[in-house]
Amino acid sequence: MSSLKQLTIEHLRGCIAPFSLPFEKGKKLTVIYGENGTGKSTICDALEFLCRGKISSLENRGLGQTLRFWPSTGKSPGDISVTLETSDGSCRAAMTRTGEVAAVPTDRRPRAEIFRKTQILSLIEATPGERYAAISRFIDVSAVEASEAALRDLIRELRRSQELAIAGLTENIQTVHQFWETAGRPGKDAFAWAEEECRRGTGSFEAESAALNALQIAYTRLVEIPDRLKAAQQAVKSAEKSAGDVAKTLEKTVQAASKDATEIVAVLEAAQAYLAKITRPKVCPLCESEEKTADLANRVRQRLSALSAVQAAQGGAAAAKQSLERAHQQLELIRNEAREAVTRLEEVLSEFSWPTGIRLPARPVPTTLTGLANWLKDSVELPLEWKNAEVERHDRKQFVATLDQALETWRENTRAQTELASLIPRLERALEIVMAERRRFTDEILASISAEVGRLYEAVHPGEGLNKISLELDAKKRASLEIGASFCGKDTRPQAYFSDSHLDTLGLCVFLALSALEEPEETILVLDDVLASVDEPHMDRLIEMLDSEAARFRHCIITTLYRPWIEKLRAGWLPNVQCQFVELMRWTPQTGVHIGQQREKPAGFVPSGDHGAS
Repeated sequence: MSSLKQLTIEHLRGCIAPFSLPFEKGKKLTVIYGENGTGKSTICDALEFLCRGKISSLENRGLGQTLRFWPSTGKSPGDISVTLETSDGSCRAAMTRTGEVAAVPTDRRPRAEIFRKTQILSLIEATPGERYAAISRFIDVSAVEASEAALRDLIRELRRSQELAIAGLTENIQTVHQFWETAGRPGKDAFAWAEEECRRGTGSFEAESAALNALQIAYTRLVEIPDRLKAAQQAVKSAEKSAGDVAKTLEKTVQAASKDATEIVAVLEAAQAYLAKITRPKVCPLCESEEKTADLANRVRQRLSALSAVQAAQGGAAAAKQSLERAHQQLELIRNEAREAVTRLEEVLSEFSWPTGIRLPARPVPTTLTGLANWLKDSVELPLEWKNAEVERHDRKQFVATLDQALETWRENTRAQTELASLIPRLERALEIVMAERRRFTDEILASISAEVGRLYEAVHPGEGLNKISLELDAKKRASLEIGASFCGKDTRPQAYFSDSHLDTLGLCVFLALSALEEPEETILVLDDVLASVDEPHMDRLIEMLDSEAARFRHCIITTLYRPWIEKLRAGWLPNVQCQFVELMRWTPQTGVHIGQQREKPAGFVPSGDHGAS
C-alpha cells in the first residue's frame, strides 16, 4: 500500500488555474477546512473523477447531462486533468474524445469511496428499496439474483409445458377411446387394443391396395377389347367390300375406253411431263416424226382428258387397297393388345396371394371374342367389389396411421408430464435453496455490518444505549433494506426517534462500515462536509473515531466548514488526533481554489505548507 504525495487538478469545476494539494508524510487523515464556495467539493469531485470516472455531486440537480458543467469556466472537457502522485508512481485521468474518462496507467487507478451530505438521505431517510439500491454495490449479489430470475422463468415455462402436456394427454386419451369405440370396442382395454393394432402396421394394407388397383386396371383394359375388336373386324369387311367395288368399276371403265387404256394413260402422262420441260420439241419423243410437233402438248392434254375416267378409277382402286391394308393392321394391333391384356390380368391374379373375402374370376379368360364377351358379362360386378375393397384398405391404413400418431403423442405427453412432475419440484426446491443461501449470505454481511456500525456509533455516542443497530432485508420484498435500532429498550426505526445529528452520525457509520468491506487498505475514503449537524461534544468523539478508523484505509480526506472543530485543532485541544490540516481561502476568479497561509502550529499538528489546492 503506497502513501499519497500530491493531488494536482487542472480546469475541473472551481479550479480555473492548476491547483496542487500536497499530503504530509505519515499522516493518513487530511482535514480540509473552508467556508462555502472555497472549493472543498471540487477536490472531492477530482478524486471521484480520477478514481471512478464520474462526478456525482452534480447529479439529481435538474441539470440533465452534466458533462458540460465539469470543466471550469471557458474550458472544454478535454482540458480537464487530475493527477495523483504516490510513493510508487502516479496516475493521471483525462477526458477522451468520446466523452469517457481514461486513467493512465490503468493498473494504478486508485480505489475511492466518496460520501456526501446528500447521501445520508439515501441511507437513512430513503425508502427501503432506495436504501437497498444505495448499498447494493457493497453487497452485490446481482449475478445470483439473475440466476434466481432465470430459474424462476424456467420453472414458469416448464409449468406452462406441463399444463400443455396434461391438456394434450387428456385429448390423446379421448382420441384413442374414440378410435376404440369406432372399432366396436374390441378387447377390454382401449390402449392395449391400440398397441396391438399399431404393431400390425399398415404394410399389408398397402400391398393389398396396390394389388387391387393393378387388378382393376388390367380388367378395365379387357373391358374395352370386345367392342374394339368388333369395330376393327367390321372396318376390315367394309374395306374389303369397298376395294371389290372399286376394282369392278375400274375394270368396266378400262374396257369402255380401250383395251390398252391403262398403258396409254401412262404413256400420255409421261409425254405430258416431258413436254412441260421442252415446250417446243423438233420431233415427237416417241416416233421422232417432225410432223404436228407444234401442237403436240395441247393434243396430249386432250387425250388425257378423254381418259380421265380411267385415271379416276385407278386412283380410287389404289385408295381402297390402302384402306384395306390399314384395316387389317388395326385389327392385328387390337388382337395383340387383347392378348397382352389377357396375359397381364393372368399375371396379376397369379402374382399376389389374395386374402379371403376378395372374389376373383371363376374361370380363365377366353381367347375368343365371343368367349371374352361372355366372360366379361359374367364378371361385371367384380371391379366394383375390388374398388370397394381398395377403398376399405386405404381407409384402414389411414385409420391405423392416425391411431399410431395419437398413441405416439400420448406416449410423448405421458413422458413429458412424468418428467416435468418430477423435475419441477426439484427446480422449485433448488430455487428455495438459492434464495435461502442468498438471503443467508446477505444477512451475514448485513449482520457483520450492523455490528461494525454499532461499534462505530457507540464510539461517538457512548453510554446512550443506541448502539444496537440492525440492517435487515425484508423477507416479503425483493431488494428492500430496513434499518433498526434500540430506543428506550425497545426495537424501533431510528428515523422516528433519533435527532438529525444522531441520524447523520448513523449514516456516516453505515458508510464507514460498508467502505471497509473490501480492500480498505487500498481505498481512499472521502467525506465531503458530512459533519455539519453534529454538536460539539459528539464532534470531539467523532473526529477521534475518524482518526482511529483512518488507519484502516489508504487515506482519509474530510472536508468541513465547522470552525469550532478547526479552532480546537489549532489550539491542540485534541492532542491524540494526528492529522493534516488544510485551510482553503476564499475563491476568486483570479486565484480560483487555493490554500491559505498557516497561522499557527497546534500541538500534534503538522501544517500542509503554502501550496495552491483545489
